[in-house]
Amino acid sequence: FCHSHPTNPVYCSDMPSLTVKAVEGRMPICGWPTDVLSIQHEVTMPIHTVILFVPGNPGVIHWYTNCLTQIVQRLGVGYSVRGVSYAGHGVGDDVVGSDDQSRDTSVAWTMDGQIKHKLEWIDGVLADWRKQHSSTNEAPTTTPASSPRIIFISHSIGAHFVQSVLLRRPDILSYTHQVIHLMPFFRFDPPTQKKALLSRLANHHEYTIPAMIKLVKGVSRTVPKKIIDVCMHRIAGVECDYGRSIAMDIFVEPNMMRNHLVGSRR
Repeated sequence: FCHSHPTNPVYCSDMPSLTVKAVEGRMPICGWPTDVLSIQHEVTMPIHTVILFVPGNPGVIHWYTNCLTQIVQRLGVGYSVRGVSYAGHGVGDDVVGSDDQSRDTSVAWTMDGQIKHKLEWIDGVLADWRKQHSSTNEAPTTTPASSPRIIFISHSIGAHFVQSVLLRRPDILSYTHQVIHLMPFFRFDPPTQKKALLSRLANHHEYTIPAMIKLVKGVSRTVPKKIIDVCMHRIAGVECDYGRSIAMDIFVEPNMMRNHLVGSRR
């Protein structure tokens, strides 16, 4: 994806007088400040369908803002998107939980914790939708008044989170009209060399994870951002300036890497 800055409104080609607005925010979910995304048309018409987006690793919603904005633009009025980052994934000490001993680390460091985190977020989205529609006399005609139609879109490991949510919550499943998993969402048999490397790292996690965190700290303190930017552009092939900016902010944050590596191990 190429990601433009989300603060600029995107104009709908079908209805030139309307705009699609993307709003990035931060809210506490399961005790962890979490980046969230809301996209919808700037009109006072009921939202009948909510697209819930769950990203893949490294679990940062900002990378998908432009793509999701275009989806709402093309679908038209009545559709909206809500997206969420993973617990403990993002930029800033408040998000990654630098030295906050009061937080439940199992939320950010385990699969079950991340699933619980997504469930609380979805319940919040549904509560906001019901509150909004209880204040209007015109309820959506295409769905029961108690809930919107839900379309899940997930990327990579986000597919596992969505499947787990639907298995655990029959009520959410009953509101769901479509589930779209974006590749690559599963890899049952990775290449032999990669499998061997990952197995070694996982089997010796008590050494490898601290070593990698130490490496990230060293890079962030000694290597200028401009050099990292050039490497990401020319070697990794990340052409979008905004995408590289997000990636640099994330991967030079040691506690973000800690949450990512520990969560991946589990």
